Amino acid sequence: MSNSATITKIDQSLLEKVDPKGELNLAACLQCGRCSAGCSMRLETDILPHQMNRMVLLGMEEELLSSKAIWTCASCQTCVSRCPMKVNTPLLVDRLREMASSAPTQDLEKIRIFNDEMLKSMKLFGRVYELAMMGFYKLRTRDLFSDLDKFPTMLKKGKMSLFPPRTRARKAVASIFDRVHRTRRAK
Repeated sequence: MSNSATITKIDQSLLEKVDPKGELNLAACLQCGRCSAGCSMRLETDILPHQMNRMVLLGMEEELLSSKAIWTCASCQTCVSRCPMKVNTPLLVDRLREMASSAPTQDLEKIRIFNDEMLKSMKLFGRVYELAMMGFYKLRTRDLFSDLDKFPTMLKKGKMSLFPPRTRARKAVASIFDRVHRTRRAK
C-alpha cells in the first residue's frame, strides 16, 4: 500500500459487495502478515495480501480496483494455507478482478489482457502454452516487438516451447472453466 493512501472514513459497503455471506472470513484477519510473508508475488505487487484485507474493511474500493495487486496475484493459495484464521484472499482477489473488469482503467489494461490470454490458454491446452499466449497478448496490446530479443534465450533455457503442452487432463481443465462460467451466469 502506498504511503499516499489515507484513511478518510470506514465504509463497510465494499465488504458487503465482495463478501455478503462472510465466507471469506475477512473480519477475522489478525493482520499478522503471515500471508504477505509467504506471498510469491510480494516483490511484484503494490499491495500485500494482509493490506488488501484491511483495505476492504476500510472501504478503500477505488484504491483496490486500481491496484496492480489484484492482477499480479498468482492465486497460489499460499496465503490461505499460512493464515491462522483461514482468510480466503485468493477468492477476494477473484471478486475484485470481476469488479475491476467491469470498470477498466487505461493503466491496467495490459495486465488484464495478459490475465485473459493466460486463462484462455489454460482452458484450451490444460496448461499455459506460453508461445500462443504471448502471441495473442502481443497482438491484442499491439506491442509486437518490445521483447522479441528475449525469445531465443527463453527457447534455449526451456522457458518457452514451440509446441503446445500435451496434458491428459486437458478436458478436465476445460470442464472446470465451463462450470465456473455457468455458475457466474446463473448468479
